[in-house]
Amino acid sequence: MAESEFKHAPSVSFDEIDYRNEVDLKKAQESMLKEQFVKIEVVKIVRKALENCFKVNGPNGYEDCREIADKYMALLPESRAQGYLGYQRNDPTK
Repeated sequence: MAESEFKHAPSVSFDEIDYRNEVDLKKAQESMLKEQFVKIEVVKIVRKALENCFKVNGPNGYEDCREIADKYMALLPESRAQGYLGYQRNDPTK
């Protein structure tokens, strides 16, 4: 299957749904969880690349791997899985 043929799951937001419709609520919850898991996997990949860079460069790793380390540090604050309940309960539109 070519990359252009890959279909992404539709993104559903809590802002667009009626909380009384259980099907839409479940889709929004799953969409939010999928987004969080993708962010976590991206951080894992960058961390693995940083580890490999340090292994390859040895003592010069601090200088040679700086760009990867900066990217990793930038991704850390937003990589935590928080679930959907906090957002769902405090949704400002409802």
